[in-house]
Amino acid sequence: MPIIAVTHASPLTPEQVEELVATLTDAYVSVAQAKAETVHVLVDRVDPQHWGVGGRTLARRNA
Repeated sequence: MPIIAVTHASPLTPEQVEELVATLTDAYVSVAQAKAETVHVLVDRVDPQHWGVGGRTLARRNA
């Protein structure tokens, strides 16, 4: 049971999440010769105030 985990800070629409899940599943199936029904994709959004890079939160960096 392969699991592909995506963590991001930008908002995605439900349609974008659907496309992302489908595209990542297709890519994994193509490369690993796996069955699509065995591929799990987790899409998790982290609030920019809770994500830090270089000692600063993304919220502050992008302000």
